[in-house]
Amino acid sequence: MILTGATLFAGRVRVSTFSIQEEGRDFVISWQSDLEEDVRQYEIMRKTPYSNDQFVKVHEAVAHGVNKAYNFRDSQVFKAGSDKVDYQLEVVYSNGVREIVKTQSMNYTTTAVRRTWGSLKAMFQ
Repeated sequence: MILTGATLFAGRVRVSTFSIQEEGRDFVISWQSDLEEDVRQYEIMRKTPYSNDQFVKVHEAVAHGVNKAYNFRDSQVFKAGSDKVDYQLEVVYSNGVREIVKTQSMNYTTTAVRRTWGSLKAMFQ
């Protein structure tokens, strides 16, 4: 029984910050941890209407220690109208166990829509 518990033991992680910022046509995902025990890597998963509402891995980052920033620029998002994109941060421990540590959704409006709305407002001022 003790051996079984030991094989199921995964490390621990505590993500202190997780943010997604829209920069032009891209999304920049940033995170930092203040606890990483037996962490092999992080994986960024993305879900959109165009992925059949399934999470797909778009990035992996090897763990490089606590209090160090991780960043990923996602420039492969197809943006249309008022779509929503979901990001999920998963951790993979050295024994292969996976854990979802953060999930966040973003709604966006394409640059063309913003530009058109700005043009319309300008016409009526």
